[in-house]
Amino acid sequence: MQNFLIGLIIFLSVVLQASFLPNIFPVNFVPDITLIFIIIWTARIDFNSVLKWAILGGLMMDLASFHPVGISIFSFVAVAFVVNSLSKRFLVPHFGWKFAVLVVIVFLATIINQIITGFLVKIFAEGNVRESVHSIFDNRLLWKPFYNLLMFAIIYWPIRRLEKMFSSQGQRIIIKRHA
Repeated sequence: MQNFLIGLIIFLSVVLQASFLPNIFPVNFVPDITLIFIIIWTARIDFNSVLKWAILGGLMMDLASFHPVGISIFSFVAVAFVVNSLSKRFLVPHFGWKFAVLVVIVFLATIINQIITGFLVKIFAEGNVRESVHSIFDNRLLWKPFYNLLMFAIIYWPIRRLEKMFSSQGQRIIIKRHA
């Protein structure tokens, strides 16, 4: 049930990101909802558990955005690896600023995703490495993380409630009888 629901969330986030959000946000600044889900799950679980979802989300995103297949997959896996490394270092169990640390991680992960996808898309489209490096450092690299942070603030709390629901279903309740 949990795998089905996560797959459905990824599918719906790709559809929402590719079809609905471009009507609300400027085209170059559409929030990466699928990436945000992968960042949250990687920070809360671990890299190995999220790897299949990063690959699936990247594949769906490549197909929905008409990128060459593999660009978003590579980007999502690289971002998940970086997020896993940062979250193991900074999100210790008794740390009181988890949400603030996650905000910084989402901001950095969005920049990394933008650099990777921008560079690879330009390489595949133009084939010129020098112009590809110069073109990825535009104002989209500066503003897109803020739009992703807005969506992160909206998505974070419902995902936490969903995770708590799944974790409570996985636990057994033992009732002891008193004699």
